[in-house]
Amino acid sequence: MPRIKTDQPSSGKPLQLFIPSAGFVTDSFTTLAEAPDFSVPSTGDAGAVPDPADLSGRELRPGEVFLEAPLTCINTDTTTRWVELQILTQSNHAVPVTPQISIPPMEAVYLPIQGLRLLKYDFVVANGDRLQIRASNGSSIKIIGSAVELEMLTHAPDSEAP
Repeated sequence: MPRIKTDQPSSGKPLQLFIPSAGFVTDSFTTLAEAPDFSVPSTGDAGAVPDPADLSGRELRPGEVFLEAPLTCINTDTTTRWVELQILTQSNHAVPVTPQISIPPMEAVYLPIQGLRLLKYDFVVANGDRLQIRASNGSSIKIIGSAVELEMLTHAPDSEAP
């Protein structure tokens, strides 16, 4: 995901997870959500990472996407189909989230992904963690879900420590 240049990262921007084009999950892995990082005006913090793309006094902050609800997967076909989820990490390692989950014809299943976090804390790599989905057939499964995009909470050095 591209770096988000902003005055202040949102404390929780809602995201809707869906497939925008034809509305169906494809038979190859498609990214539903990706963690961003943020370029913000400099705060003067000692540990801040300067934004190399904007040397006018901006710094980088890590971001995350918090998956807040189960992912609803609806089979619109008259045959049983399957879906599969994975997280592709910042270092491009595929981590299975679910195996292939069968969905009976004209039924829905709810994949329990709530509570998972996608992170972007490495400013050198282009992509953050990505939630990806694929289906057995590219024109049968529709999905809906929700998440929140926000600045990652991190520990800051304690300036008042003895």
